[in-house]
Parts: sequence; C-alpha cells; structure tokens
Amino acid sequence: MRVARVMAMIAAAGATAGALADNVLQVDVDALSAEASGTFSESFTGDLHVFNTATDADLNGNAEILDVLIDGTAQSTGGAGVGDFAFDMTISFAAGKITDGSLTLAVDQSGSENSYTADIAPTSGVAILDIGGIFLIGGLTFDGLFDAPLGTFLGVDVSTWGSVQPVSGSFSQIAFEPDAGNADADTDVDVFIAVPTPAAAGMASVGFLTLLGRRRRL
Repeated sequence: MRVARVMAMIAAAGATAGALADNVLQVDVDALSAEASGTFSESFTGDLHVFNTATDADLNGNAEILDVLIDGTAQSTGGAGVGDFAFDMTISFAAGKITDGSLTLAVDQSGSENSYTADIAPTSGVAILDIGGIFLIGGLTFDGLFDAPLGTFLGVDVSTWGSVQPVSGSFSQIAFEPDAGNADADTDVDVFIAVPTPAAAGMASVGFLTLLGRRRRL
C-alpha cells in the first residue's frame, strides 16, 4: 500500500517514465546524515545538507559505500579498496522546488585521494511528502568532474565518463525523515553519472523509480 501511495505522488509531481542512456555509473552511499536549515515541508525554503562528518569519523559510525553499479549491474566492489571517504551534498530549495546545490564524494583509495564533484540543476526535482513524514527527494546534476578522469574511482575504470567530462547525471534514494531537530542520522543517496547525457525527464524518472525499488524504509 505504501509503494502504491508513493507511486501516485510521484505521478502527481510530474515524474514520467523514461529510458536511461547506456554507460551509467551508480554509486550507492548509505547511512549518511542529513540536516535541514529549518522545518522541512513540501513548501520548504532553505538548505538540506547530506553528509558524513569527516574522512575518518562519520556522524553515526555507519556511513558506507555499499556498492558501485554500471548500467544497473553491481560491480561487487562494496567500496573495495576504499578507506576513509567524505560525502558532502547541499540542496537548496525555494517553496519546495530545488534551486541549486552541489555534491562532492571524495575517497581515500589505497592511499590515493580521488573525488567526484557535480552541481545540482535548478528546478530539477522536488521534495515529496509520504504519509508518515518521510520526504522523497531526487534531482539532476551537471558539470560532473572526476579529478582523475582516466583512472579508477571506487575500483571502477571511469575513463568512459572521464574522457567526455563534464558529465550529467542525477541523484535519488533520499528519503529524509526529520526529527524534532530537523535532522536524520540514517539517510541514503544514490548518485548516477551518465554518458552520453540523457534527457532530463528520463534521468529524473529513473531516479525516482529506482528509489521505490530499493529504498530501505519504503
């Protein structure tokens, strides 16, 4: 029943089915922390910060890179070779609509630091309230850059993406369930990096639909 309700809300928000381009890299990051700058709602204006606190001590001790996938197929890395990592994402909202933001995923990979950064596209996503006070959030990214474009990232050869960067993509899986302090200590994010650049509607819809299939709390 809950999935049916969420599907109805996504349809109402204008998320339509679309096809995802080939060569999509997906990074599944779990158990991050999230804090809103004020009381979160469907008409929220302010910033949502999703993060772990530092390279060697995340806020709740559980943040992890669960896996890396290419075109939906798990590479079974489970973050293999990754020691410390830092995830830092800020999403700005005006009246419930995304206006801008950025994300950074930096990893210590076998003693070598590598990172991926991207900007969040304005008007690319929304916050959707699920019954029970859970907000589902997803959107599009652009100007995605690897600092080692022809090397490996999270154990995966990223030259397919790096050779044509900056790349576009999306993010999803954010199910923000704020407490009385406008924070959530157990938030997941999936970052998608695509080449060639897909249509915006396709990326948005695939992100939201992926959220339905794999989110832990739904």
